[in-house]
Amino acid sequence: MNGLLCLLAGGLIASTSTFVTAQPSGSIIPDDNALSHEHVPNALFLRFKADLPELAREDLLGQVGGTIRQSFWLVPGLVSIDTRLPVADALAVLAQRDDMLQYVEPIYIVHAFETTPNDPSYGQLYGMPQIRANLAWDDHTGDQDFVICVIDTGVDYNHQDLASNAWTNPGEIAGNGQDDDGNGYIDDVYGWDFYNNDSDPYDDNSHGTHCSGTIGGQGNNNIGVAGVNWNCSIAGAKFLSGGGSGSTEGAIGAVQYCAANQFKVSNNSWGGGGFSQALYDGIQSAGDQFGHVFVAAAGNGGSYGASYPAAYDCSNIISVAASDSNENMASFTQYHPVEVDLAAPGVDVLSSVPGNGYDYFSGTSMATPHVAGGVAMVYSLMGEASAEEIVDIILSTTRPVGAWSGQTATGGILNVDAALDATFLGPKLELITSVPSEIDPNTPLNVMATLDPREDVIVPNSVHLNYRNNDGGWSAVDMSPDGVGGWSGIVPGYNCDDTSGFYLSCQGQTAGMVTLPSGGQNSAWDYTVGHDIVAYDDNGQSNGNWTVQTDAIDGGWDRGIPAGGGDRGDPPTDYDGSGACWLTDNVDGDSDVDEGSTALTSGVISVSDVPSGTLSYARWFSNSYGDSPHTDSLDVQISVNGGNWSLLETVGPNGSDVDGGWVNVAWNLSDIAPGAQTIQLRFTASDIGASTQSVVEAGVDAILITARECDDTPLCPGDLNGDMVVDITDVLLAIDGFGTTYEIEDLLVVLAWYDTSC
Repeated sequence: MNGLLCLLAGGLIASTSTFVTAQPSGSIIPDDNALSHEHVPNALFLRFKADLPELAREDLLGQVGGTIRQSFWLVPGLVSIDTRLPVADALAVLAQRDDMLQYVEPIYIVHAFETTPNDPSYGQLYGMPQIRANLAWDDHTGDQDFVICVIDTGVDYNHQDLASNAWTNPGEIAGNGQDDDGNGYIDDVYGWDFYNNDSDPYDDNSHGTHCSGTIGGQGNNNIGVAGVNWNCSIAGAKFLSGGGSGSTEGAIGAVQYCAANQFKVSNNSWGGGGFSQALYDGIQSAGDQFGHVFVAAAGNGGSYGASYPAAYDCSNIISVAASDSNENMASFTQYHPVEVDLAAPGVDVLSSVPGNGYDYFSGTSMATPHVAGGVAMVYSLMGEASAEEIVDIILSTTRPVGAWSGQTATGGILNVDAALDATFLGPKLELITSVPSEIDPNTPLNVMATLDPREDVIVPNSVHLNYRNNDGGWSAVDMSPDGVGGWSGIVPGYNCDDTSGFYLSCQGQTAGMVTLPSGGQNSAWDYTVGHDIVAYDDNGQSNGNWTVQTDAIDGGWDRGIPAGGGDRGDPPTDYDGSGACWLTDNVDGDSDVDEGSTALTSGVISVSDVPSGTLSYARWFSNSYGDSPHTDSLDVQISVNGGNWSLLETVGPNGSDVDGGWVNVAWNLSDIAPGAQTIQLRFTASDIGASTQSVVEAGVDAILITARECDDTPLCPGDLNGDMVVDITDVLLAIDGFGTTYEIEDLLVVLAWYDTSC
């Protein structure tokens, strides 16, 4: 009873604020400010001292009216308890019991690190949590001095959610009719209009403003929405009209404008047309010379493969597909495991539109600014990083999602939070050697590279050249330093028709493994041994010797540039970007193969020089529309004499190919036409199933026959580096690789052929 009275008296005293906030000297409460943190009421953690008798534990718990909630075997003696006393009062008692306890503390309430802005429509922006921007905002909300260029229909720079983040050219005096900053553009205060060729990039469409709101709508301002970057600068490079169309000329001008002003990131929610070398070169040059990252929409055709410019293989392009609110593929998105890099939210995305408005838009156009915003967040922290390094960070940190496995290069969705965590500048490998597409048999490849540790320290003996032959296992050899940042190694020569590959790797003490290319084994540089022979190449640019036989009432094979649309399964573009292809119709409307068949037959193709060659073609087939979808087919046949035809494949009626999309198919001639001197091909699209109530659309493009030719005897057996001369370089290579890649016989061969031109 006396013990209980003491406890009650102590409790009354402990209820005063003076006692609670002043921890006793030598307190076993780990945090001096324990009670200032949010915590669970009437509950505590305490850890008993080892070997404390059970009766002593029960007596101590009785002093605070405590019962054990849970014991933790991972930490011996640790329990959580419920107590009838307020936490402050229970702590005041237990803090004195260092004879029994190692420590006592409140059970703190913790939260996932997620910064939620006060913008009233933020709750409708499912995309921000999906890309983990809300977690990234705990560390970084953007940089007001970092500029993102929106290459689009313009920007409403007066919008209430954009005005504070609208770029204003610091070197330009508005309205004086002069090019004050010398960048080649007069009075470009907010950007430039390449469609009307004037200095006002105001948006007369809504598309560009919508993209801008996702990239950089001012966050936490109690207005509208929040962009990925709460703080940034958005410049407008308008090249699309109010109707949403423009030209590659205007596009190149816009890219050049980014370069002129040192803008590091652009958003490009547009595409179409054929392959433009000029646009390709402009984009790549902006990356090479100015570190510019070009973020591009994959396209809305719902098909396999990206549209241009997203399909370009420029090292500074990020190609973006669209996910929905459940992280699945949007029905309209284009996809491809090589041409499309990653996904981001693109269905029913709420963002700003001109006139202080907001609206929901869908498309890969809406997915792209999520990524452009993420790129800007990373780039604004990285300073002098290269475009390729930024791209690598974004792609290497995507969040894997099952629905995207195999559908994009990364198989995942943008993860801004993880990307920010990866902004440490680790070692940088750079390849000096040109990677050949082909190499002579038995010819080694000398690989040279540079290595800059930057903010890291290289682990000794960790710089490796990794190589393999065909699909065999990987071998690794140490690369040799030259003392001034250069490193070299040798990939051995292989036999004819082999495929060799290599990549470089090193280990940073902080960054860990670093590879070049960044994907390591999955992205290794490949080259083939021997030389390609092209025996037949038809990319649909002429009628050639093809003939058409049709008994259908509509939709016969025709050659031309796809009319676009794709709303009933017709291809929106050709396969290889050359422009034209063969189509079963070329009308953007209701025309398709009706009530019969149409056959496209090649002329006679000689294969006498390539008996073991490869036949490949791209074909499109869609049969998903109409009253009886998935009932018809596309048949592909081959003949070696023009009379008897053998079936290569039937596309449809129940396969996935009936949904459209270009598919490239390859066959070994030795398997399908052994010993043939000539062949013919026939593609037959039919509308004959289920009373002809389905829509049949087909296409053929890029018919190619190739073979591999090899001369297994090297012109100069001593030419180790393949430069067609046997000289001191080859001697040094033989010495450097002595005992591993080369033996004494190899050195003797080099010496025997020394000073020989091959």
